[in-house]
Amino acid sequence: MNPSRPFNYMASKQTIGAVLILLSVAVGGFAQKQQSTTEAEVQKLIAALYTHPWQGAENGCTPMCWNFHFTDPMQRILEIGPPAQNALLAKLDDPTIRDQVVILLGGVGDERAIGSIINSMVPADKIASSPDAKKINLAAVLALTNITVAEVTWHHGGGIEARKCPDTLKECWAQWWKQNRSTFKVNAITQSRRYSNYPNYGIYRQQ
Repeated sequence: MNPSRPFNYMASKQTIGAVLILLSVAVGGFAQKQQSTTEAEVQKLIAALYTHPWQGAENGCTPMCWNFHFTDPMQRILEIGPPAQNALLAKLDDPTIRDQVVILLGGVGDERAIGSIINSMVPADKIASSPDAKKINLAAVLALTNITVAEVTWHHGGGIEARKCPDTLKECWAQWWKQNRSTFKVNAITQSRRYSNYPNYGIYRQQ
């Protein structure tokens, strides 16, 4: 600093403010670009689901051990995580990939996905006339159990397994959600995700 010139506090303050604004704009623009890139990637991966049929989940030791047989685009969507949720929800009405969308929501979704997953399930009176009912309902049960840790379908305590409402899966989950949706939050879950020891099943795989 030149000692012969007085320090202009206001000018310096304005300069700092301008720099901070420029940094804020730059960071915001970078974040927006990243978000756009992620959204584009998710849409591309969802499009790939149509050409990569999913064989479904295979049980190894009911109800605790599952081989999900995730395809490459499915696995990549799970790795992206929560940013994929909205795009997946928008595809739940598509019967071609509904089973894949449901199981993927179980790995990346939170309480906002629960009602939509339940709605996608096949009710008891339409199971016989719906070829994919068993696959869709199983995917939904795995997804919902992974998100909620609720013992709606399975109870596994003391080494004893008990299957609940095997013929009315949608109806049982709908009743549970009716009773719990006003208070349920994924981030409030404190108990162990005993049913989530599935291999690399989305954002809950480490819990």
